[in-house]
Amino acid sequence: MIQKYILVACAVVAGSFASAAQAQTYVGVSAGVAIPHKSNNQGAFTSAVPATTAAPVYGAIPSGTALGWQTRFDAGYNIAAQIGHRFDDGFRVEAEFAFSRAGVKRHSGVNVGGTSIDAVDASVLTRGQTVGSTVGQVVNSGIGSQRGIAGFVNAYYDFNAGGTFQPYLGGGIGLQQTRFDYRPSNIDVGQGKETNFAWQLMAGATYKLSPKFEVFGQYNYRDGGATRMGLDLLPADLNAKSRQSLISAGIRIPLG
Repeated sequence: MIQKYILVACAVVAGSFASAAQAQTYVGVSAGVAIPHKSNNQGAFTSAVPATTAAPVYGAIPSGTALGWQTRFDAGYNIAAQIGHRFDDGFRVEAEFAFSRAGVKRHSGVNVGGTSIDAVDASVLTRGQTVGSTVGQVVNSGIGSQRGIAGFVNAYYDFNAGGTFQPYLGGGIGLQQTRFDYRPSNIDVGQGKETNFAWQLMAGATYKLSPKFEVFGQYNYRDGGATRMGLDLLPADLNAKSRQSLISAGIRIPLG
């Protein structure tokens, strides 16, 4: 699906190039830091979990019972490539293709039916023998990742168009394929991968070193939507959210 979107994005940008009276096409690359925002994962049990009759004794969990927890991420990285067109009035359009990755820092606040179970022995999840560690201790682990492959059509306005230093603002829409992999304490909790509508807002500045070479710095706020995860440890589904702040630097090469 992303491949189809990329073709459409290229066609839109190429069409804008062809219709412009004054064309200045450019290509660019950038790299930087990806800082994912915390994900408040929310979902529900897809089938009932029976009660235990031998110690430790736990009650049944009915199908449809709410399940959730919070996930925080480490800083990761983002790389991107752009092809765009700059108009004389300060506006420009751009197709952008990006990849980002960040590791999981920790999970916390595990709740079932709205009740926290962080202080309960982890056997409440496995329904086996007493583990000797609480749920909170088991999930407080930095194993796992969030990855995104995205394609966007962006629009910008360059202030001081034609000058050497050009601050700018922009926004974009597109698609992002996001993959979550949660493995706290090396326990395979679950994975999920989905392609969703995504949007972003940008602010930055360009510095023209010469008519044929530019450098730029940019901040992005990017929302990649929610990804459904089928859990392996429990009979439940969970929605994890992809929202990131991206701080990057790059180069552009005007072609005309």
